[in-house]
Amino acid sequence: MAQYYLVPKPLAERFPALGRTAQRLEAALLKSLFWCVQRLEPERAARVAGALFAAVGPWTQKARKADGNLATAFPERSAAWRKSTVREVFHSLGVAAAELLKLEQLWQERDRRIAFAWSDAALAATGPGKPAVFVCAHVGAWQLTNLIAQERDLRISTVYAPESNPAVHALVQNLRQAFGVRLVPTDAGVRPLLGELKAGHGVGLATDTRLASGELLPFFGREALTNTTAARLALRTGAALIPIRCERLGGARYRVEVLDPLQPTEPDADLDTRALDLSRQMNAQFEAWIGETPGQWICLKRRWPKAHKL
Repeated sequence: MAQYYLVPKPLAERFPALGRTAQRLEAALLKSLFWCVQRLEPERAARVAGALFAAVGPWTQKARKADGNLATAFPERSAAWRKSTVREVFHSLGVAAAELLKLEQLWQERDRRIAFAWSDAALAATGPGKPAVFVCAHVGAWQLTNLIAQERDLRISTVYAPESNPAVHALVQNLRQAFGVRLVPTDAGVRPLLGELKAGHGVGLATDTRLASGELLPFFGREALTNTTAARLALRTGAALIPIRCERLGGARYRVEVLDPLQPTEPDADLDTRALDLSRQMNAQFEAWIGETPGQWICLKRRWPKAHKL
């Protein structure tokens, strides 16, 4: 996650006292917002948090990153469309915050709020003793995909990026406990994930963001550093590689969709070739989801190399 929202990172690093003050202020603002939102019904909580994030977000430094990503992904769209969509992105981020805050209530009321749609192939590939790698993108209500663990009584370890602001991290981490999954920080590496898969359990990763290192693969027609960890984990352990997403249906209602497992185009190719092939398929799936609802793509970090930034 972002290290600073209220001040530019270079300025905060140049003046550490300013950075610490900004982080304390960010934490205080979020705690106040969370306290208020938690007292609302899910529908109103989403409206309030979405409106607040949409009002403030476009004025932050992250808006420029979102605009650049949208310009690369949708070069045919106008600057006015991007400006409007950036506001939608921040609105969606606010809604995601409300969903995290109201997660326990959403789960308790799941019969009328959450529909789970599993493909036959996904059902056949999961269950006791059947390892699976679930992959999603930061689009729609992506955090709610974790609820498949409770819905199907599965053991799943989900990778998350720790908040760099310690106060915010503690706040968010406490809320994540309602997912019903084991939480694994990104800096733990792949060893705990391999262990879970070899034991016949599942792991979950959101792999649409840019890494400092990765494989350059097409994403919206431009080469982007792509995380191939999910594909390699699946191939090394024989686990199913399953795309999953959660759509917002309006009125705090959702549809969690678990798709058919991805298969290598050339099953007999070497591991690297198959891993790249599966990762290209994942990128193509993410493109389709983002294309349906670009305003729900949380694209607040630069996704493409600077040479491709428009």
